[in-house]
Amino acid sequence: MKQLQLGVFGSAFDPPTRGHLDVIRQSASHFDSILLVPSASHAFAKKMQSFEHRIAMLQAFMEALGNVGCHLELCFIEAELLKKAPDQPVYTFDVLSALEAQYCEDIAISFIRGPDNADPQVWHSFYKARAIERRWGIFTAQQQVSARSSQVRALMAGQGPGEVTHKLLAPLLLPTVSDYILRNGLYLEESQ
Repeated sequence: MKQLQLGVFGSAFDPPTRGHLDVIRQSASHFDSILLVPSASHAFAKKMQSFEHRIAMLQAFMEALGNVGCHLELCFIEAELLKKAPDQPVYTFDVLSALEAQYCEDIAISFIRGPDNADPQVWHSFYKARAIERRWGIFTAQQQVSARSSQVRALMAGQGPGEVTHKLLAPLLLPTVSDYILRNGLYLEESQ
């Protein structure tokens, strides 16, 4: 029997961008299913929007995708791990270990990393990076779309309500995500 291929795409999704969509599109043909795993406690102590806002943005993002070539599922494993150890960061190694324990042997788990995390300097700062490489498969997406969450945050920083438009955000975000951000006034008056 053929093993099912499960991709695990973890990110802050702060916010989910067209760059995230590009990673999903590149990896979709390699997997039967992809889990989108939003960070609950960023391992590098990155300041993020609330988990609730990031989940809502990710749900809006997923609603707009249509068929990407494989099953997509939102996975809250990081939040579950954080509840067990609230004062600890949640590492990719721990996420993959927990998922491996959840799924049967007929599923092959691989970590999906975008171009930012594939940078050797960044990758080697991951907790147990070499162990991740040895224990699970890794799919690395190439940068084909230049749209990063940091660009959205920088664009929004220092702006007041009504100053940022859908047209300005369109190269970076799907309309459903920009709708959510503008409706909730996220990222305004922030500095990078």
